[in-house]
Amino acid sequence: MASAMKWWKERWRGAGGGREGAGSGSNEAESRVIHCNRPDLNSSFWYASNRTSTTKYTWYSFLPMSLFEQYRRAAYWYFTAMAILSLLGFGPYSPISLWLPLLFVLALGILRDFAEDLRRSRGDKEVNSRPILVHTGGGQFEEKQWKHLRVGDIVKVTDGNYFPSDLLLLSSSTTDGVCYVETMNLDGETNLKVRQALESTWDVGGKEESVLENFEAVLEYEGPNPSLYTFVGTLRLEDGQTFPVGPSQLLLRDSSLQNTGSILGAVVYTGHDTKVMQNSLPPPSKRSRVDHTLDKIIWAMFAVLLLVSVLTAVLLAVRTKNAGTDPWYLQPTVRDSYYNPNKAAVAGIISFLNSLILYGYFIPIALYVSLEIVRVIQARFIAADIHMYDPITNKAAKVKSAGLNEELGQVDTIFSDKTGTLTCNQMDFFRVSIAGVAYGIGTTEVERAAKQLGLALGGDPSPRDPKDNLLRFSSDGKAELQGSINMVDDNNNYGPDNNPYRAKGFNFYDPRLLGSNWIHEPSSQNIQFFMQILALCHTAIPDGIPEDPASMHYRAESPDEAALVVAAKQFGFYFYKRTPTMLHVRETVSPNSNPVDQVYQLLNVLEFSSARKRMSVIVRFPDGRLLLLSKGADSVMFQRVDKNKSGFVKETNKHLKDFGEVGLRTLVVAYRQLDEEEYRKWQAKYAEARATVGRERDLRTEELADEIEQGLTVVGGTGVEDKLQDGVPEAIDRFARAGIKIWVLTGDKVETAINIGYACSLLRHGMDNLLVSLEGPEAHALEERATRDNLSRDEIAEEQKAFVGRKLSEALDLVLTHHGNLRESMSSAKAVSFNESLQSALSRSLSRTSTLSRNLSKHSGRHSRTPSAGTQNGFQMMPLTSNHKQTVGSGDLSDRIGDAADYPLRKADQHSHAIEYALVIDGQSLAFILAEEELQERFLRVCINCASVLCCRVSPRQKAQVTRLVRKGLGQNRLCLAIGDGANDVGMIQAADVGVGIAGVEGAQAAMAADYAIAQFRFLERLLLVHGRWCYRRISLMILYFFYKVCMLGFIAFFCNCFAFFSGNPFYNDWYASCYNTVFTALPVCVIGVLDQDVSPAEALRYPELYRSGQRGEMFNKRSIFGWLLNSLYSSAIIFFFPLAVYSGLSAIRPGGQVSSIQDYGAGMFTVLVLVPNLQLYMAIQYFTWIHHLAICASIAIWYLFIIVYGALPPLWATNAYKEFIEVLAPSASYWLLQAVVIVITLLPEFLFRSLKWALYPSDYQIVLECTKLERKQTSKQQHRV
Repeated sequence: MASAMKWWKERWRGAGGGREGAGSGSNEAESRVIHCNRPDLNSSFWYASNRTSTTKYTWYSFLPMSLFEQYRRAAYWYFTAMAILSLLGFGPYSPISLWLPLLFVLALGILRDFAEDLRRSRGDKEVNSRPILVHTGGGQFEEKQWKHLRVGDIVKVTDGNYFPSDLLLLSSSTTDGVCYVETMNLDGETNLKVRQALESTWDVGGKEESVLENFEAVLEYEGPNPSLYTFVGTLRLEDGQTFPVGPSQLLLRDSSLQNTGSILGAVVYTGHDTKVMQNSLPPPSKRSRVDHTLDKIIWAMFAVLLLVSVLTAVLLAVRTKNAGTDPWYLQPTVRDSYYNPNKAAVAGIISFLNSLILYGYFIPIALYVSLEIVRVIQARFIAADIHMYDPITNKAAKVKSAGLNEELGQVDTIFSDKTGTLTCNQMDFFRVSIAGVAYGIGTTEVERAAKQLGLALGGDPSPRDPKDNLLRFSSDGKAELQGSINMVDDNNNYGPDNNPYRAKGFNFYDPRLLGSNWIHEPSSQNIQFFMQILALCHTAIPDGIPEDPASMHYRAESPDEAALVVAAKQFGFYFYKRTPTMLHVRETVSPNSNPVDQVYQLLNVLEFSSARKRMSVIVRFPDGRLLLLSKGADSVMFQRVDKNKSGFVKETNKHLKDFGEVGLRTLVVAYRQLDEEEYRKWQAKYAEARATVGRERDLRTEELADEIEQGLTVVGGTGVEDKLQDGVPEAIDRFARAGIKIWVLTGDKVETAINIGYACSLLRHGMDNLLVSLEGPEAHALEERATRDNLSRDEIAEEQKAFVGRKLSEALDLVLTHHGNLRESMSSAKAVSFNESLQSALSRSLSRTSTLSRNLSKHSGRHSRTPSAGTQNGFQMMPLTSNHKQTVGSGDLSDRIGDAADYPLRKADQHSHAIEYALVIDGQSLAFILAEEELQERFLRVCINCASVLCCRVSPRQKAQVTRLVRKGLGQNRLCLAIGDGANDVGMIQAADVGVGIAGVEGAQAAMAADYAIAQFRFLERLLLVHGRWCYRRISLMILYFFYKVCMLGFIAFFCNCFAFFSGNPFYNDWYASCYNTVFTALPVCVIGVLDQDVSPAEALRYPELYRSGQRGEMFNKRSIFGWLLNSLYSSAIIFFFPLAVYSGLSAIRPGGQVSSIQDYGAGMFTVLVLVPNLQLYMAIQYFTWIHHLAICASIAIWYLFIIVYGALPPLWATNAYKEFIEVLAPSASYWLLQAVVIVITLLPEFLFRSLKWALYPSDYQIVLECTKLERKQTSKQQHRV
């Protein structure tokens, strides 16, 4: 029974039925057993087929599942219920007028789902139908489709093709069983990975076909799981030999074979069991805050609907009871009469049901469709923005969650990775420390930024040799050699800025080492050994012609590693060939000597991981020495140093600290000479551990690696520069002015992160840094005391936790005492600002009345981010006085504004010089904070009152934990955005309200998991300050306008019912109302949602303070919603009662002298009901194009065309609208006069209100528009004078 259930489960997954296979698969604790090359034996296991499906639905689940998705919206349930009631005879409208709009909206949603799923299905069909060569016996191969593969099949993949499933590498066309794999489709990395088959299977697929024909093996391995970088199994051959297999033998589906003729592989995972499909989890469901607010509004409107319906029912019941038989024309004495006074309660109930349908316009079902359409078009515009296109990578912005577009305009906090996000992740070897001597001349970006800000970096701008004072520093901060050691060729003017040895990954200059000059150094042997370690301790793959070093490039797992191998080549230690057991290096030890090819035997590779923070190789040198060569982070390397043979620990530690202070990424280089017997015993245990099946294998191998990586001797260290991306400092400065807090979460050491922070304007001159770290002197003193007192590990942890809590308390007291509570100070500042006298509209705008000027001068955003004097660039929107003027761009605008008006003097802002703080905290301290709720609260209070936060030495898991903590702590009113470029940023990106991925050097996993993808960090500036702000404004205005126009119709329906004795009979044709939202007023609101602009992109970037309106929720809040609804109530009253007074007061309206009928009044009133909301847009927005005018005019024209065409239909179809316009309305002068009068009366109050508000209490964007107008006017005058 169990096997049958498993069979059905696999069949379900193989057919793509549901998402189970994509997410979970089989239990990863289950181990599998397959028989290679024996499909007859594997058929009994019922493993999943190789057919994959990424569709959301199947043919039989599409309709019910799609309808389920549509009916997740409460408004759809309401309209369906009302449509059903209409079929039962309730309601004033014909059933078709209710069912058609509902079916139209549902059809649009279903068709959208169908189109998206059809696109996925076509892609699945193309993938499943790809051809692959499968061994069918006798050494022969047959071409089959991917979907027909089964576990245990032997397949042949040729160069350049993709692997059809997860394969166990058996052999390759190379003699040593090596192949090269590109995993770009998995993680975005273009670096080739090396995979090597077991030596015992190298001959499978060779020249002798009998070997393949007779090959059989049993493979026992772990069950399907999503880990891309782990694989544990054991291969047992026919002769009984057993060999461990691991990630080095696993070829993953969707990766491709490169630089290798062909390979043979055994299928181990198929279909949805493959690792790439196991990782295809859907992203977490995210909804925008506007959507959440919209849901609340819908429920509130539903409550209003119920209230009005109940009120109508009660009034009808009371009126029916009191009126008795007076309204004889309604036949109240008839037994089943609706107005029977003896059945007043029944009449009330029926009236309640009728009212639910009649007033249903309070629930705008068309709004959902309009929002979806608008958001998709907004996404297209974002993706098509040429200013967010990166020509270097040929990548444009991508929108994957269009439903979050408006969230981009309300971001309060940004969580950012550093490497590859703020920096280029294109490493350059810049400085080095060898045998206690520092080498490298030049200035890093951090040093240049420090010089501009007038900062000291805690040490010399460039490392000095403590023994020989060989370096001097020029006035611009550059390190230069002096005396006889200066080997710069004056004739060629070689130097750091003109380096003939410069190459990609190598920006080092020091004539003491370059050009083989290192042989003249006192520690030349140490230098040679150091360079040999750089050339050997790596996993890079050479790609080029060995005889041409200039053509040689290295495919490494990280840019750091590639930079170190390039450095070794530039110093004369040219690594040009790798085999599974040999490393070939061409060494040049003298300028006049010929290069010597050296071959080193590679015995073991202990690979790098984020947990280990180091990598090592065990190599036998040509002279027979057996050495372990290692490189890694100083935090783990110095712990493994041999106390008796430590090497140059003290000097290297000092130099690396200096390197870190100038923004370099540092590594410690060390070695250990191994004893043959010790290595033999260790190798036996290591081989046994690698043969272990299960998760214990990784733990055991890591323990053995840690065991042999002890007793190291330090040789030196390296400093690699990761340059900032273009535009990063400017973008961060604008974010600061926009009131957006920046958090940087990085794995770098504290010193490096701090100085990178200064280089990118995250930290600024005058800002106080609060340090909470367990790596500082106080923490080290704590550790020494704990060691002296013989405290246990738990006791030490408690002491460290108390230390972190104490530092947080001190920081909190400091920010609250000296900085003050920003929110409280803002409230008082705003209260004072309105008491000042204003002289003119423009002077009011440019003085402190505007929220924009308060934002900067009084820190009135959520988090004040006043740039320091050293970094204040651009117009700060501060109040201008006779003694103080701020610059606008180049300074011209402020002068022009100053000449245009006399601005009143005002009291200096008492908060304008408040101290700003930045919190710097390390990962070890964060670990204690994340485990203690009290510390979390204290930590959040400190962070909220800091302008910037840097979290250093954090793990990927901590990044996600911090993001979730802050998101939860800030609450629903503040929005968090996370941006990163690597797989280690995925958790952080998915934990934030909005995730942005950068498709960078570290891969595309972050971009694939994110809601938005961009190519460079600087594009985030335009994404938020321009598109995000626009989208928030557009969506907000669109929703408010939608409720404005639908509530007008709802209120008018109520008024009509009151005058119709609550009969539920409207004064207008039901098709008028059915087409009101979907035809007559739909186009302009969609145009607003797509095209509306209050300021231009240039102005939005010039005045980042404009962004704060979205953070404060100024466009979409209770006040704005109430204001629009109040305006809707006023407008509906004018539209209903004014025509009623006109038509009831006129004795004749028809050409024949007849008085107006109810349908005449209804058509005339509905004409105004269409005109008013369309014309209302001319006051709601300030930006117009021909598309706006066309949409408004077309909507009005469609109404007139509709009433003409619909009235021309036969009376059976046109009912009371038959020839209404042609015979009655058009010839009547009162009809045309009525439109003009009602429009003026309806729109005039709002016009006056908006005008006065613009003049007296302008919004931020209105101030900017006035400034721009004035600037253009002054520019025009100057040009005219010239």
